[in-house]
Amino acid sequence: MWNLFKLTSFSWLLISTYCWVTALFNQGPILVVVNVIMIVCLSMMPIKVRFDFKTGITGVILILLTGWYVWIDGPVMGLITFLMYLPVLCLLQLPLEYKKELLQFSTKWYAILMIPALIVYWLTLLTTVPSIGLFVHPNYKPFINHVFYIETTFDYGHFVRFNAFFLEPGHQALLSTFMLIANRFRFRKSPWLWVLVLAVLFSFSLAGYLLMALGFVLLKIDNLWKGIATAVVLTVVVISAVNWSGGNNAFYELIVQRLEKDDSQGIKGNNRYFNDTDFIYSKAVRHGDLWVGVKDKTNMKLVGGAGFKIFIINYGLVGVLLTLLFYLSVVPSHPDYRYTISFLIVIILCFMQRAYPVWYSWLFPYIMGIYIAKGEKDQLCVTDLDPIS
Repeated sequence: MWNLFKLTSFSWLLISTYCWVTALFNQGPILVVVNVIMIVCLSMMPIKVRFDFKTGITGVILILLTGWYVWIDGPVMGLITFLMYLPVLCLLQLPLEYKKELLQFSTKWYAILMIPALIVYWLTLLTTVPSIGLFVHPNYKPFINHVFYIETTFDYGHFVRFNAFFLEPGHQALLSTFMLIANRFRFRKSPWLWVLVLAVLFSFSLAGYLLMALGFVLLKIDNLWKGIATAVVLTVVVISAVNWSGGNNAFYELIVQRLEKDDSQGIKGNNRYFNDTDFIYSKAVRHGDLWVGVKDKTNMKLVGGAGFKIFIINYGLVGVLLTLLFYLSVVPSHPDYRYTISFLIVIILCFMQRAYPVWYSWLFPYIMGIYIAKGEKDQLCVTDLDPIS
């Protein structure tokens, strides 16, 4: 049953990030199957299921969050939201060793699937690669389907960005970044992480680059010399990349240029919203609609993009606070504070530009990471207090 639990969790990790295989399916029935399998497996595994105070608090906040979505979007979306968050309660029940094994399993097989995806991607940059036809999604330009890698026909300019088997390079980059943070960038312990670094780099995702760099700095830089060495290496790499081919390259076009100042957007890369979205958000600020979201849904078809403004327009600041409370409620007692706060900072910054906190690809790495970090901290404290050692 444990193997089935691991496989189900890993499958949902990919499905919830919109891999092409299930991207056209209704996620409602898939959610029901995932939760049923996880709950049944959990009940039949040789572990003690705990309904303690912390689990109760998380459950209460989940009910409040579900009720808010019911009030905003109706019972169907409320149920879907409940089912999206419910696997977290299953993950919380796993003992530390199970959590470690589940993270190792998910990291390994995610990287294994990334390897043929990267190979096919690199080949498509050099030559024509056979495909099984087109994959057509109503919200995207058609993809050339190479199974492990779906090649977009959208014109990015100098370079096609790597999205693997997901619909967007940003989806892939953020899942890879969160998995790197969950594993605390321990490349010696898990060489598979190098594959995820390559995946992020070839995604040419500005958010992926910045969040990966921020996560590394927050978790790994603990003294001045490490900071100086990291700054020097990054400076050399960035300058070399910018000046490669006289600046006529993908890195400059897709990353550096997006960091240039823009009078209307702050920086050019701040393009997460349609103009109509900014207008409706500004109107909501003026009329005090931010707390409960925009009541008048007649113009919601004009709202487009991805980021915190979309979330607030739909669910208000109350929805933001309830979501934050849920993420805080799962934090264990006496956690590894540096790690937990660092991960929360990365998630909050990610939320600013891509507000999908209900995705399992956010929840799973976060839960695994903070609990494994706490467990290792506790073990270290016990070792330090043991007079024999």
